[in-house]
Amino acid sequence: MADVIRVMPYWPRDRYLELAPRYWARTRARLVADEMKLALGPITVPPPLPAEEQRAPS
Repeated sequence: MADVIRVMPYWPRDRYLELAPRYWARTRARLVADEMKLALGPITVPPPLPAEEQRAPS
């Protein structure tokens, strides 16, 4: 939960669904690890996934 709170201020509002529990593991894997280790500071938001990859695994 702390990672999601850390990311939210920098995440585009139209992509908040990527922060939902169902998608979080995939989103977290795409973030820059060194940026996530810091307590404060901006993060690099990865580009959105292509439409065919946005579907959650069944």
